[in-house]
Amino acid sequence: MDTDDIWKELMGENFHSMNKIMEKLLSNIEMGNFRTIGYTGYRDSDDKRHVKEFGNPNSSAATSEPFSDVTCEGNIVRAVFEIPGISKEDINLEGTKDTLTISADSSKKRFEKTVSLPCDVDPDSAVAEYNNGILEVTLNSTEDRTSKKKIEIS
Repeated sequence: MDTDDIWKELMGENFHSMNKIMEKLLSNIEMGNFRTIGYTGYRDSDDKRHVKEFGNPNSSAATSEPFSDVTCEGNIVRAVFEIPGISKEDINLEGTKDTLTISADSSKKRFEKTVSLPCDVDPDSAVAEYNNGILEVTLNSTEDRTSKKKIEIS
């Protein structure tokens, strides 16, 4: 019995529809016409749950948006960017009190992204480390996020 016949027997006529969809997806991957998008979940220092979208839904062939994650642990903000195939010398990183912008350009790849930070930070406190395609940036928050103040309700 042929493999197609086995699947046809198991799935009926739906096999042909599914097979066409898979062939289209695989041909798009082979041609580089695909995008990656996903979601990441985390809890902040106040144990509040957050879900963020990541990936590159609007990329062109020339520039990609790196996967990134930004977390806040106490008074430390940590941003992580995945930029494989890039040399440290090809990375440009700029920060403001509430954003980080990364651009990286090599002969084969180009990445660019600006992320919003969960609180104001001191850009002068930034420490960036790059290892094996992962850029990790830590910054000190200028807000006291560990102390809480009771708010009276009227």
